[in-house]
Formats: sequence, structure tokens, C-alpha cells
Amino acid sequence: MEDNLLIKYFEGSTTEKQVQEVTEWLQANEANMRHYQQICRLYELIYWQDKPEISNNNKTKRFGFLTELFKVAVVFCLALGLGYLLFSQREEPETMMQTVYVPVGQNAQLTLTDGTKVYLNADSKLRFPNRFSSGERKVYLDGEGYFEVQTNKEKPFVVRTKSYSVKALGTTFDVNAYNGEEEFETALLKGSVVITNHTTNQLLKLTPNMRAVVHDNKLTTVPIKNMDYYLWRQGIVYFDEPVVNVLKKLEQYFDVKIDIKNKAILRHERHCTGKFRMRDGLDHFLKVLQQIDHFEYVKDEENNIVIIK
Repeated sequence: MEDNLLIKYFEGSTTEKQVQEVTEWLQANEANMRHYQQICRLYELIYWQDKPEISNNNKTKRFGFLTELFKVAVVFCLALGLGYLLFSQREEPETMMQTVYVPVGQNAQLTLTDGTKVYLNADSKLRFPNRFSSGERKVYLDGEGYFEVQTNKEKPFVVRTKSYSVKALGTTFDVNAYNGEEEFETALLKGSVVITNHTTNQLLKLTPNMRAVVHDNKLTTVPIKNMDYYLWRQGIVYFDEPVVNVLKKLEQYFDVKIDIKNKAILRHERHCTGKFRMRDGLDHFLKVLQQIDHFEYVKDEENNIVIIK
């Protein structure tokens, strides 16, 4: 991978094809990820060193240069839970779309130009404009995102997924909508949102502490079972489901293939409820699950596979 292409990626001037090229290169091996992080840190240092000294008199002066028109530059160091959104001082008359992709085994945080905070879970992609002009503040999500939306009644905030759109004014909610899966869910923690089905135009308004889920191809509301689920953005994962489902999620969280040879796990569907810290690692997860549904496992490091026996 040419470093010049990575720099273009940080600056937000890559094409969709180049974004995909960088994404595939990152997923190829850990050496590529380490090189990416090194270039990312160098770029960040150079960026801030080139900035003029800014007064510390007050917060407004300290960040005053953000009031001009900037072109968004995303510096995305893909360590767990780390994301930066940086701005260059070149005027950009046209709205340009930026794309952030979070590989399997990672999560990230970024702040959009309107102040909205976005947390992205593993294997998620977010497309968003470098600046929000007139009309809606629209972003495009493939994966899971947790949104803390800045209030602006003149410009509703819209999260568009493959089959649904979630519209909010100023609120906090979680959207789970991976393009490769049929499941869709929106959970509202604060405020209100309106969800629209792109095909049927069905509208559904959520109230706090409720979720919108798909049942028989229709949106329906159910209560949020446990707020702990949304701690994933802090590196804490919560499970309340069969062990076999937990093992499938561990594939996504730790970028590993789990091959279940033990058919009893599939038959028994024993339940697992609990919170885990991601930093404790895959072995910790597996050892706890062994106490619930007895099994042995071996790791094939060369092929990145965990075999459940």
C-alpha cells in the first residue's frame, strides 16, 4: 500500500474504490494495521504542528478556527475505541462525502461537524458529509452505531440504512442494521425518533426506553431489556442469549473464526447472561462460557480459527 494513498484517505480525498482498497488492505494482516497506525500518528503530529498557536483565554478562542468552512479529514487510528475527526483550513465550496470503516474486532468514536457524537461498533461503515448544508443532516450506516445528536430543529438528523431511515431532532439512540443481515433494530434512550420503511413507507415513532424491531416484515415496538447492552461503546459487552449466539458474536468482536464441532451446544441452547470487558481477551470469554456449557477448545493461530470440541 502506497503511503500517499493513506494520506489521501486521512484527508478524505479518496474515491469509494480507494476506500474499499484501504479497507481490504487493513483486513489482510496485522502488519498492515500496525503500519497504518504508524502513518496515522505521524500524520496527526504533522497536522497539529502546522496549526498556529491558539489562545487559551477561553474555549471559544481555543477552537475559533472551527467556525470557518473546513474540509473534513478523518484520522482514524484503529485501536480499540479510538477515533479522531480533524479539520483542515482549506475552503471547500462543495459538500463531499467521507467514509469511516471500522474493521472486525475494533470500535471507534468520532464527532461530526454539527457536534453529534457517533460510536461505531465492529465491522461498521458510516458515510457522512464534510459539512451539513441546508435541509437534513443525513448520514448512511451499514452496521451498528450509537448516536448522541446535537439539537437543531431546523435540520433534522437522519440515519439511513439499507431498508429503514431513523429521523431525530436532538436525541440519543442506537441503530443496529448490517447490510448483510435481515435484522434491524433501533433503541431510543432519550428524546424521540421516527422510523420509516423505505419500501412500505410504514412510520413508527419511538418513545424513550423502547426498541423498534422487525417482526413478520413489520416494525413493532418492544421495551429495552437492559441498558447494559449499549455499553459496547465503552469496551464492555453484555450478553443475554444462548451460548451459541454469544460464540457467533465473539467472531465479530475478536476477528476470529469459531468452528463449533460440539453439536450439543447447538442442541442445548444454554443461556448466557453477563457483562465482559473486551480488554480481558477472547480466552477469558471462552473460559467463562465453559462453565455454562461444558466444552473444550483449541486455537489454530496460523489460520485464526478457534475449534469448539
